Amino acid sequence: MHNQQGQDGARQLFQFEKILAESCGFSKTRFHRVGSGRWQGIYCQITEKFADKTRTWKNGLHWANTNGYSPKAMEELQGCFSADPENWFRLLPEMLPESGDGMVYFLLDLGGDWYSGENFWLFEVGVPELVKALDVLNKNHFLGLGWPDYYIASKKFDWIIGYNHHDIASIIGKGVAVPEDPAAFLSKTAQSCQREGFSQLVTEGDFATCGP
Repeated sequence: MHNQQGQDGARQLFQFEKILAESCGFSKTRFHRVGSGRWQGIYCQITEKFADKTRTWKNGLHWANTNGYSPKAMEELQGCFSADPENWFRLLPEMLPESGDGMVYFLLDLGGDWYSGENFWLFEVGVPELVKALDVLNKNHFLGLGWPDYYIASKKFDWIIGYNHHDIASIIGKGVAVPEDPAAFLSKTAQSCQREGFSQLVTEGDFATCGP
């Protein structure tokens, strides 16, 4: 069972979505969680394409961006890059030219394993909105979640980008324009939180978000 919410996670997931959307000014059409009727089917399609199931068919994406993807997916490995956690994602609009202002899947890995059940939160988000969301999340401890691994996947399941807790970005599949210079992933180009209009941390329950 790859549980998006878990027994105690539903409230936290709804809060996360609400706080991030309101803080960043996202519309529902440009940033939203995938509903309970769709998320498991989408997650299973992603894992069938990219997860390493050589040890067990139950294995999903948890730590795939650290331990490796499926053997077939690894044949399309575009590279693994040391990446600046606060900035690398600013390359996404250039890396995903075919996505344009379109939507991608954003998956937060909240732990677990194939035996106890993986725990992922799955969102649909536009590429420009994802850049802004990751900027806010990095500056605010992922709104109380710590520093989870995460994945960005094509809605056509053509490619997947993983980012792990070792500050490594991995790119699998076709349709991603990988920078020729790996140093681009370490470029210090971030604007400050204050410039983005988020200068003060505000606590709502056990979440923290940027306030105006």
